[in-house]
Amino acid sequence: MNNGIVLGIFTFGILIISTISQIVAFKAGQKDIYLGIRIPYEEIENSKLKYIGKSYVLFNIIFGIPLAILISYYVYITDNSIAYLVAIFAFIFFDFLIYYYHNRKVYKLKKKEGWLKTKKQEIIIDTSFNKQKKEKMIAGNKWFVISLVFVIICLAVNIIQYPNIPHRYPSHWNISGNITGYSIKTYFAIFSTPINQLILILITFFIYKITFWSKNEINTNVSIENNIKFRNVWGIYIIILNFVMQIVLLIDDFQTIQLIKENISLINIIIIVITMIVTLVSLVIGFKVGQGGSKLKANEGKREIAINMRDDDKYWKMGNLIYYNTNDPSIFVQKRFGIGWTVNVGSRGGQIFYAIIIIFIIVSLLIGKK
Repeated sequence: MNNGIVLGIFTFGILIISTISQIVAFKAGQKDIYLGIRIPYEEIENSKLKYIGKSYVLFNIIFGIPLAILISYYVYITDNSIAYLVAIFAFIFFDFLIYYYHNRKVYKLKKKEGWLKTKKQEIIIDTSFNKQKKEKMIAGNKWFVISLVFVIICLAVNIIQYPNIPHRYPSHWNISGNITGYSIKTYFAIFSTPINQLILILITFFIYKITFWSKNEINTNVSIENNIKFRNVWGIYIIILNFVMQIVLLIDDFQTIQLIKENISLINIIIIVITMIVTLVSLVIGFKVGQGGSKLKANEGKREIAINMRDDDKYWKMGNLIYYNTNDPSIFVQKRFGIGWTVNVGSRGGQIFYAIIIIFIIVSLLIGKK
């Protein structure tokens, strides 16, 4: 199959998944957070809010699908990986504009109606949550240690295969399996995959630990038990994701060191399919579990958490992309829109975290230029 056609189809699949993820993020949110804005529980069924929500979903479908088709066609006719990356980021930005437009509409409605202005502002601290979390969270650290087996296998195979690799070897292929780039054999080039595997283990382990460290969002709709289930589900997903990505890196490495010489296009398609399955599974989990476990059914008589009337919209910037609260010592907090966690830029730990990320990106770019 022509590489442009394959790249176009793949692009369309990614963009459609992106559109679906925006809708899932909206549907999976906590009931008192509507498109990123905190609202009173008694206004959850408000007709004006429902109208904005329907508009958000329709905008994503009516504008997202045609744009995905146009962008995919553009990628097909250009048959260029750079065009593909630009198209993906442009579409993500377009998705954000749709979200931001509706986020502001909810904010204006809340301001107009005076919601939460007359409510008592209170902060509720559940001192039992951390204890229960430690007792009921899955013990996943060992699985990241076990995944080191993939690194050892990759390292051993590369050492054995190293003498058989030519001085100038193919290192990049397009989706159709055609060679698009060569590299000069060096120890760093050949053994970069085990290094990348180690980095992947560290990153996924860190993300896994965030599920323990992040602050709990207190409300009546999510019991402590369900919040812990939410963290466990995503913890298991991250563990499985690490194993799947280790296998993908291993296959890619065997292809690079010429241990696998046939059906390169088939291998590339398998890798793409695995990636898409992993993404779709995350969407299904998000929709079924909800943010913080909001979609899970609570056991009768186990509503341990009280209402949080705190109107904290002012701490969320740029349509809730950034959480900035100098009064909150927490480094990681639950996202306001979507599934997962984000960083509190207002905390010292959050600022250090972002500084490390920026330094890592700069160093990676400098190494890449050498």
